[in-house]
Amino acid sequence: MKVDKIYVILLDHSPEKIESIVARLEGLGIPGVPFEIVQAHNGLKDPLPEGYSAYSGWALPESKIAWWNRPLRPGEIGCSISHINVWNKVIEEGHSTVLVLEEDFKVNRSLDGLTNRELANKKLGKWDFCYLGRYSFDDGLNKNITKNLLIPGNSYTSHAYLLTGEGAKKLIKGGLHKNIIPVDEYIPAMYMDHPRPDINSMFKTELNAISTKEDWIGQTSTPQNSTIGHADQPYFEILDDSDWNAWLDKYVDPTIRLGQWDLIVDEHRDTNIFEFPLFTKKFCDEAVALSEAMDKWTVDRHDAYPTNDVLLGEIGLNDIYNRVLREIVYPLSIHLWSLEGDGYANMFSENFLARYTTDRQSHLALHHDYSHVTMVVKLNDEFDGGGTWFPKYRILSNPERVGTATLHPGLVTHHHGARPITAGKRYICVSFMRKNESNI
Repeated sequence: MKVDKIYVILLDHSPEKIESIVARLEGLGIPGVPFEIVQAHNGLKDPLPEGYSAYSGWALPESKIAWWNRPLRPGEIGCSISHINVWNKVIEEGHSTVLVLEEDFKVNRSLDGLTNRELANKKLGKWDFCYLGRYSFDDGLNKNITKNLLIPGNSYTSHAYLLTGEGAKKLIKGGLHKNIIPVDEYIPAMYMDHPRPDINSMFKTELNAISTKEDWIGQTSTPQNSTIGHADQPYFEILDDSDWNAWLDKYVDPTIRLGQWDLIVDEHRDTNIFEFPLFTKKFCDEAVALSEAMDKWTVDRHDAYPTNDVLLGEIGLNDIYNRVLREIVYPLSIHLWSLEGDGYANMFSENFLARYTTDRQSHLALHHDYSHVTMVVKLNDEFDGGGTWFPKYRILSNPERVGTATLHPGLVTHHHGARPITAGKRYICVSFMRKNESNI
């Protein structure tokens, strides 16, 4: 891969920091490329350059997205100015293609595997910008093009990207310096429709962007400890339920919404183990991406049978999920088991995502759930093995389709466990639903 120069944005130019960066640059797999460590703009201390201003309309107090309903933070402003400074350097120095990195970059894969021939594939078009790592949203816009590259939909993070000279000119022409927003929001607004109409109207989509399919370069920091400064977390459409019917259309399987339970729901051989389509792939992909972006996973929340999991309340999804349970899953449970009383129509549910990996936790021992009804939703299929095993019934529930829910009684009747995965990662969403005793 031919790169004219590498720019690394760094706030603290201490010898230790510089030494760490130089060592990591050696792992990129593109030896001999000159690099420059660029002083980051300190949003807390450095004044705004002349002619620069932050976007005054950034904060939307009524927004349910936490990073949209507060003012811009100094670190976010500083980060955007830092990238603008690099883009101007690319133009002034007349480079064809450069690599831009933030100080917390982490090499996951050598860039010598990304060839000039692949980057020049005609199907990619004349690209200006290439993500080498990002948060990706399942908005139906990601389009696979080559072995390693795709056309991206909505994305987040700006810690590692390739940029052409023409791309730098387009980013400067876009006028971010006049209405500064987080650079992570600005870049997608330059190549696609931004989810916020006000942002969409400010910037013209002139950038031609591509992305690696995997994160060839990752990050070592989080929004909480980053010294460069980014928005708290990327925008996740899944959290926006301001139009409930529109949310249902995007995220809940249309067949289960018909309420024709006996037509749609399948039972495993008179075992009281039921499967049915509940969520769309879009829901599943975004739920997994949200959980990883928030990075609030625990390993010791359960004493007897601990799992690597995160409560939906910790990632902002619990209220929405409970509404789906109330409107669809509780009525279905009442129908399947002829449950009586308001306590079942208003059940309490503990909802969490669980993650199985071959290196941390590949399985879960046989156990009983502390629930009246348990539901497990399959969120991905990038794994081998796995599934829920019910030894009494000799049933392995491991649905083929992502978004399928398995529903079964809890307590003492359905002893079960999670079979080991042998490759990949398995994500599921679990609900322990219990009768609301206050309704008795």
